[in-house]
Amino acid sequence: MRVLDDIDAHLATANVPGAQDTWAVLSSRAASLQTFALYGQRFGGIELHFKDYKSAALDVLDSGLRDANVLTCLFMLLDCAYLIALVVGMMLVKAGHRTRLDWHGERGLSFLQLGLRELARLCYERLPLPILQAFPKSNPPPACASQCKRDTLDCRIEW
Repeated sequence: MRVLDDIDAHLATANVPGAQDTWAVLSSRAASLQTFALYGQRFGGIELHFKDYKSAALDVLDSGLRDANVLTCLFMLLDCAYLIALVVGMMLVKAGHRTRLDWHGERGLSFLQLGLRELARLCYERLPLPILQAFPKSNPPPACASQCKRDTLDCRIEW
């Protein structure tokens, strides 16, 4: 199959155990079981990323933009803002200041949401933006707004 008149692509579908819907994967490589394994690894992060862009944080759909070049520029800027907010959120948690912005006892805000709230607070109070730190070499622990939620995550049994 050819996509956009000049890109060779392979379409594969599968009913994956544990998935609610049929998976459809369009790839530049011939479909195999490894194709679906790689898709499954990427899917968890990608879906949340799309949600952040669509409604959870950045509301791209409300822009009304349709021109591909303009959207490309918008997404380049949003990716920079996304990265900055993510780093600020991680720095906030590392410094032990999560509860200043995340008071919900169960759910816990993502690093992105924490960073966006902290950046908004700094702008509102006309305070300087922090000097950004490098990402940690290992993944930080998942967001937890309370010790009770942390204990639940730490003590769960996975099969």
